Amino acid sequence: MKKILLLSLPVLALVSLFVLSGCTKASTSPYGATSAPPPALAQPNTVVIANIAFGPAALTVTAGTSVTWQNNDGIAHTSTSDTGVWDTGKISPGASKTVVFGTAGTFPYHCTVHPMMMGTITVK
Repeated sequence: MKKILLLSLPVLALVSLFVLSGCTKASTSPYGATSAPPPALAQPNTVVIANIAFGPAALTVTAGTSVTWQNNDGIAHTSTSDTGVWDTGKISPGASKTVVFGTAGTFPYHCTVHPMMMGTITVK
């Protein structure tokens, strides 16, 4: 009886380890996908950069308003006016840059690192 008990202790320890390690994982839905925390809500007049895209791609503000580009992506991006009005330079992951728009107009912009990323700021 002692031999069986001594042989089963390591097996019991391994089973316990697997069971307990499952307690530290993220919760899962009935479909097996892990849940993630919800994304941070964007502040007013903020363009969030994520998944190699500007969001929102079009933003309308009033003259004198500042617009912030928040880089939530894993790589650097820029916000660069198509007509040379502003250029934030590279915005590192987790960083942000702000531009004040003093005059009315429509200002298309892009990312110089990823030219397919485009957006528009409309100032009224």
